Amino acid sequence: MAVAVLTASSCEDMFKVDSKVVLYDYENTLDKATDTVYSVLGIIKNMQKIADRSVILGEVRGDLVTTSEHANKDLAELYDFDFQKLSKSNRYNNPTDYYAVINNCNFFLAHADTAYTRNRKNVFLREYIAVLCFRAWTYLQLAQVYGDVYFTTEPILSGNQADKSKLQKLNIKDIAAKLLNDFEDRFIYEDTPNYGEMTSGTTGSGEKSTTHTSHDFFIPVRLIMGDLALWSEDYGRAAKYYHDYLSEDRDNLVPTGKSRVSWFGKEWLYLDPQSDYTSNFGENMKAICYIPMEKDVYNGIVSDLPNIFNSVEDNNYWFQLTRSNALTSLSARQNYCYHDIDLQARINGKLPTADGVSDPMYMPNKDDQDVELRQGDLRLQSILTTKSRIMDEYSSLNLSSVEQTLIKINPEKICLYRNDVVYLRLAEALNRVGCPQLAFSILKSGLCYSVIESHVIGYEADDYPICDEELKRAKSIGIDYTTNDYDHNFLIRMTGRDGSGGFNIVSYDLETPNGMGNDYAGVTRNIDNISVPGPNSNIKSGNNMGIHSRGCGDADFDTLYTIGRKLADMGKSSASLEDSIMAVEEMIIDEMALETCFEGYRFGDLMRIAQHRAAGKGYDEAFLAERVASRSTATRDDPFGAKDMTLYNRLKDSKNWFLPLTGE
Repeated sequence: MAVAVLTASSCEDMFKVDSKVVLYDYENTLDKATDTVYSVLGIIKNMQKIADRSVILGEVRGDLVTTSEHANKDLAELYDFDFQKLSKSNRYNNPTDYYAVINNCNFFLAHADTAYTRNRKNVFLREYIAVLCFRAWTYLQLAQVYGDVYFTTEPILSGNQADKSKLQKLNIKDIAAKLLNDFEDRFIYEDTPNYGEMTSGTTGSGEKSTTHTSHDFFIPVRLIMGDLALWSEDYGRAAKYYHDYLSEDRDNLVPTGKSRVSWFGKEWLYLDPQSDYTSNFGENMKAICYIPMEKDVYNGIVSDLPNIFNSVEDNNYWFQLTRSNALTSLSARQNYCYHDIDLQARINGKLPTADGVSDPMYMPNKDDQDVELRQGDLRLQSILTTKSRIMDEYSSLNLSSVEQTLIKINPEKICLYRNDVVYLRLAEALNRVGCPQLAFSILKSGLCYSVIESHVIGYEADDYPICDEELKRAKSIGIDYTTNDYDHNFLIRMTGRDGSGGFNIVSYDLETPNGMGNDYAGVTRNIDNISVPGPNSNIKSGNNMGIHSRGCGDADFDTLYTIGRKLADMGKSSASLEDSIMAVEEMIIDEMALETCFEGYRFGDLMRIAQHRAAGKGYDEAFLAERVASRSTATRDDPFGAKDMTLYNRLKDSKNWFLPLTGE
């Protein structure tokens, strides 16, 4: 990485008068391309210090991970939530690193020459917007970790300015609302900066480091504006920003795609975990933007996430964090749905009520599976594996006999956003606007025109239709699902449009690799000398598939996966709009766990939903407390019953959610 002009590497409290984090103003204006480029890259370099923490603090305080007996002391302290006794040396508790990024951003924003133009074009506007996004993202991370935090948008350049008594202390909702005001509507039409491909050169051993595409370092402005609106409870604006990010650019529409994890064949008994369980998330796991990390300490900051989540030689194969009982039981609780299709009746992607589609079927013998992660949703097994290591007489006693591998870890790219994260936040915002059916369609069938046109969500036409009131509410916030203007008003368009230019839930590819044409019934695979039928359909790329189908088969055909059943589970025989919103929100937070576990979003997601449920009065503390206190005790049949009451009572006070600001 280029050497940074603006760096802040001290571990001191930035609010001390003699702190080396304080930047001193030499009345310098950033008016040269080299100044601004190096300054922006310097900010990114500072963000490397908080990259791992964004993942660790988001997961270890949530309900989806648990510590192993070999977790380091600092992780164990965080997991216990006894933050009043947090040791001063805890490596994950250093707010100075966040403020170093914020202060560098503030300095840049105050000094960059945004009036400089060349060929009637503002030269540095893209960098200015990019730094606004970095500052907003960092403030949101800081407030998720520390709760009420000192807030300033001015650079700290003197001891007088560093006096804490002169600074505001704000919560995340107020911070989000203030920062959103810094973004102008015209910013959404600017692309992110692009400095071409970048590398830090060679590693200490002489190997070439990873080459990064610098365009991927920068947060799309609509996404951070959506997050700020969502945290500030401006749900309509949040939904509009997410919607427009996914659909506004007509040449680069963002579908959920077709990638999912599935079984080959129907007979559970004959499934071979080595050859018949397929994981192919493809583009869905690709980061929209990320913090680049160094490959070698020779060049700078290296991610420690592999040492925490994976068995590697450096940690003697002792992983430190793994899946919790809550995550395991949630995954097992899901149903894997499949069905038979008469392809000739489905050529044009007809809705689930079309003739030729069988009743939904579910993988049998769920309780008989000896592999726990095969019992429901298949995503967890596809990304987290454990296996026994071969130990011989020469093996050290210090080596673990079990290896864990988490394939979501990319130590050189700490992901900030990916497509399905955006879709889930769109669902969260739409639901709170008062459109639970539209929100639920993102999970179940994919939000696309054929769903909206037919007013159908679910397997049966009368099963919770999208009502006109929801379409009117969406239109009132600028999302018009009632017009046939396919070019820009709908959420998504098929990448390869069909003859009518329309949208489909699914569109089937009728060609087979063995030249059998439409006769998918003849496609078989020999497993243990038994002929097993293969799947009879292949979803084309470019479609909007329901996110629940990532690991649960064909969710849009699943009659067990409906809002009505969720309401019944909640004891609601008849439901108000508010009841439906609460039910869908439960399903969204579960889908967030299934889809984005181990990625660092979890505590923020729980915290944000708890905020929504408090309706402007802080947090619904019991919502978060119940889930986190059940992380080790949850079972498939009882997710919350046997919770840790000591932890539950502690988390019923939201002050105990947050780490103490160093130097208070």
